[in-house]
Amino acid sequence: MNPELTESSIIEKIKDIVQQTFGLDLSGKPDSTVISELGLDSMAILDVIMSLEDELGTSLKNIQLPKQPTLHDVACMVLQNFTDADHA
Repeated sequence: MNPELTESSIIEKIKDIVQQTFGLDLSGKPDSTVISELGLDSMAILDVIMSLEDELGTSLKNIQLPKQPTLHDVACMVLQNFTDADHA
């Protein structure tokens, strides 16, 4: 796994992508914020995930999220993909 990738670093990347793509400032939002409460739908979440893939230079194979994902859930999904890739 990329040693610079931590849950908090991924959440910061997500917040940056949301700011750049949708103009939403998430700097004061907790990691437990449900993404749909920010006004982002499932297609927007996929946009964010694809941008994350580009930024991280990888393709995430397992993109399973709960019905109402939080910023934390997305970060954990990304980390899980890197952990799974390290064990493959």
